[in-house]
Amino acid sequence: MTSYDRLVAVFRSRRSIRRFAERAVSREDMLRLLEAARWAPSNHNRQPWKFVVIEDRQAIQALAGSVGQSLAVKLKSLPPVASAYAREFVDCATVFGNAPSLIVALHKRPVRVSAALLERVSNPTLVSGEPLSVAMAVQNLVLAAHTLGLGACVLTAPLVVGEVLSATLALPAGFDVTCFVALGHPAESPEPPRRKTLEQIVEFRDDHEALGRHDDERK
Repeated sequence: MTSYDRLVAVFRSRRSIRRFAERAVSREDMLRLLEAARWAPSNHNRQPWKFVVIEDRQAIQALAGSVGQSLAVKLKSLPPVASAYAREFVDCATVFGNAPSLIVALHKRPVRVSAALLERVSNPTLVSGEPLSVAMAVQNLVLAAHTLGLGACVLTAPLVVGEVLSATLALPAGFDVTCFVALGHPAESPEPPRRKTLEQIVEFRDDHEALGRHDDERK
């Protein structure tokens, strides 16, 4: 088996884990995961990340409770069609409460000097690169977790109640939450999810005539 085959085997066998055993994640393994994260690529090598690690089960459960309560209040304002999914959304957003460890990944806010340049850009945070850099670090982390026999699940739903996170987590100045990573020893073995085929997601544009057609379609 080639290095590529071994690497893709890791990609294919990784699952998002939402049920965890009671066993704690060792500090040695936690440091291994964070070491993997810090070697991710980043825009201009700014390494705009910080990781807040919470290993107190009561603190994790309390945070999940606060997130769930605040989300439930916000979701009451939705139209009836959407509110039917409110309970499911709250459950998904607070699944980290079952984990023995929680990693809160943070990205540094873009510097103000670039504000004028990004003023009319539709997705300025993507251009700045900070959240994307942290996302790549988190990908390193969850893949490393899988190789160590750990399970992880990345969550962004808690960001809907960012005011709760800011008040509870005492974030370092100049940083915002990118995502949560629930972490622990798996208590489930999910089946592989369906994946789109390459034909559905890839478009090769090495044909000059095809490129011309796409240009005409945009006009």
